[in-house]
Amino acid sequence: MNSMISSFNVAFSQSSDAGRELQQNSLPRITLRHLVYFVAAATNESAIRAAEQLNVSPPAISGAISSLEAILGEQLFIRRHARGLMMTAAGRHLLFEARDVIDRVKEIEALRFRGSGEASRRVFLGCLGDVASRIVPPLMRAFNDAFAAVELRVSTGDHDRLMTEMDDGALDVVIALDFESSPATHMTVLQHTPALCALPNSHPLASAPVDLSLLQDEPFILLDMPRTREYMLSVFGYLKLTPKVTYRATSADMVRSLIAHGFGYSLLNFSAQGDSALSYQPIIGQNRPANLVAIRPQRRRTNAITNRLIETLQDVVNRVTLYPASGIAPAPDTVTASNLESAPESA
Repeated sequence: MNSMISSFNVAFSQSSDAGRELQQNSLPRITLRHLVYFVAAATNESAIRAAEQLNVSPPAISGAISSLEAILGEQLFIRRHARGLMMTAAGRHLLFEARDVIDRVKEIEALRFRGSGEASRRVFLGCLGDVASRIVPPLMRAFNDAFAAVELRVSTGDHDRLMTEMDDGALDVVIALDFESSPATHMTVLQHTPALCALPNSHPLASAPVDLSLLQDEPFILLDMPRTREYMLSVFGYLKLTPKVTYRATSADMVRSLIAHGFGYSLLNFSAQGDSALSYQPIIGQNRPANLVAIRPQRRRTNAITNRLIETLQDVVNRVTLYPASGIAPAPDTVTASNLESAPESA
C-alpha cells in the first residue's frame, strides 16, 4: 500500500493542549458540522465549490477548517492561491475518520426514520479492472435485489490507485489481488487465482502444465501495471529464470489480443469471457500463490451493509469461473496471513 494509515492518536497527538482539554470535558469541541464542511472541502479541493455543494457561504467552510486546525493543532490543507486546497498528511487521516463518523450518523438517522436496521446509504466499491467485467454486473444485480434502498457505486482501476482511494476514505471495499498484507486492512479470500501461462491455442505447449524454462527464448508480453508487473516477474525470479520481455501492455485485454495474434506468451491471473483463442496452463514449480480478495480498512467499524456486500460478493465469485477448464486452480487449504479470512471453496 502506498500510504500506511497510522492510528488517529499518532496523527493527532494526545499530548497536545487540545487533547488534554478534550479528555477533561464531556462535550467534544469538534461538531458534526465541522466534519461535513471539512469532507466537502476535501472532496472538492476548494472551499468555494464545497460551499456551493452545501449551499452555505465560503467563509463558513473556511471558518470550519480553521476551527478544526486550531482544535487539533495540525494543518489540514495547504492553501494554493487560485489552485484550491491540497490535503496534508494530517488532513488525509482526518478525512478517513470524518467520513466514518458521518456514515455512522446517517445510519442512526435511518434507524430513527425508517425503523430498520439497514440504513439507506451509498456503498463505494473499487474493483481491479481486469476482473471487473466478470464480477461487477452480477454483483450489482444481486446486491440491488437484496438492498433496493442502498446505492452501490463502483469504480475500477489498478491496485495502487484503488488502495490509495481506500486509504483516503473514498472506498469502503476493494476487490483486488493479495499482493501485500497490512495490519491496516482486513482481507476476505474470494477465490484462489495464481498466475497461469497464457499461450495461443496453436502453441506446442498449450495442452499441459508449462515449464517456463522452455519459453525463455520466446517473446514475453508483460502486463505492465503497478504491482502486477512485479508479481509476474517474481514468478520467473523464484524459478531463477529471466523472461525475454518484448512487448508491454497496460491492460489485460491488450495482452490477450497480442497473444491471440501470435506475438508471444504471458502470465495472467484471469481469463476473459469467451476467451477461446488462448490456452491457460498451470506453471510447473510456481511458488507465488495469489488470491482474489475483498479488502476493507481495519480501523473502520463494520456495519450491516458492508458485511452483506462482502457476503454477496463471496456468493457471486463462487459462481463465476475466472479460469477456463484447462487452468482451474484448487482453493487454498490454508491462508497464512493473519488478517486474511477464508471464503467458501471456489467453483
